[in-house]
Amino acid sequence: MIIDCDTHFMALDAFERMPAKFDAVKPRIRLDEHGAYSALEFPGAPPHKAGLTPIGAPGSGAHYPGMISMEARAQEYAGMGIDFTVMIPQLNSWWNYTVDPELAAAMAHSWNLAALEIDRKYPRHIASMAVMPLQDVQSAVEEIQWAHDQGFKGVVLDKVFPVNEHIYSEALGAQRQLKPFWAAAEALDMPIFLHAIQHGHRISNNVAFQKEGLDFFAPNEGQMSLVSLFSSGVLDEFPKLKFVYTEAGTEFIERLVRDLDATFDKEIVDYDNEDATPFFRGRGHDFTDERHEILVRAKALTPPDVYLEKNKKPASHYFKNNFWFTIETEEHFFPDAVEFLGADRFLFATDYPHDDPGGAMKFRDVEILASSKRISERDKERIRYENARDFLNLGRHF
Repeated sequence: MIIDCDTHFMALDAFERMPAKFDAVKPRIRLDEHGAYSALEFPGAPPHKAGLTPIGAPGSGAHYPGMISMEARAQEYAGMGIDFTVMIPQLNSWWNYTVDPELAAAMAHSWNLAALEIDRKYPRHIASMAVMPLQDVQSAVEEIQWAHDQGFKGVVLDKVFPVNEHIYSEALGAQRQLKPFWAAAEALDMPIFLHAIQHGHRISNNVAFQKEGLDFFAPNEGQMSLVSLFSSGVLDEFPKLKFVYTEAGTEFIERLVRDLDATFDKEIVDYDNEDATPFFRGRGHDFTDERHEILVRAKALTPPDVYLEKNKKPASHYFKNNFWFTIETEEHFFPDAVEFLGADRFLFATDYPHDDPGGAMKFRDVEILASSKRISERDKERIRYENARDFLNLGRHF
């Protein structure tokens, strides 16, 4: 048994269930002369901003019939040895949180209705992740409740939070307005898939940033946004939230977690400012207002009660309790990540039908995992299907 936990699909009727008042602005899917998905027109898209570098529709893998045809996909999966798929929309060029809130809510619900129809037609083969319009928090709360009631097993969010005020994304943990949504996701026990969306609102897409090689120097936006979910205190307030971090490899995990754990209760000294005083991060310490007076760094732009991280436990706690990761079977460091975090943190994925470095291996992913000599057969079974079956509550499907 194999459950593929990261696949993509573009339903041709994805936007046909929107109210008539959106007819002039809703996305429109275009096919080429061979019947393949070739373009998407979106009259209601936010105005382009100078400096953005989005990748347009349809995105990679559109030449595979399975991008738009479930019948074709089922045939390919039979040849690949995949039994069940977790389906995420093909999100290029139509979805991000800068879309008008009312329009976005209508688009998300229309997509989810189309996905629900597919799920009910193929109940033993597909579980779709519902799209959430986070730019309208109340609509998102209502949509996740509806999705839960309809039998959806989880939802999908962007890894980051693009805003209209500037061309760079912000971290999910920084969006205090999302608290009602986090509360709903936790109460409903709905797993949250975090997936990159090619909207161009990223520092690492900035040409000047890449020009000096700085994109190799720092964590990318998705990683910083992931960390923000506990550094901001979100996972202390909502400790049962479950996130799946997709398509990112696993090499960064051990280095990041060990570094964060090592700084968990260290004294921090600002050597760039001789007038700044050192402070502790505050975990395990009882700070009084008097203590705060000597903790403030002269360089800090925010008060201590805002600047000091909110997370009450080391990073490793959240990584081993709140986060799961889809795998890249060909990645050299994957066995190290399994040894570090445990096999129960990882979910098999092909990224079908994409042709990115991980997705290009989709026809060999089953074989590559099976041939790994550093991962035990018991752990392979967990990664192939047991983790996803239990995590997404898919027991009745098999």
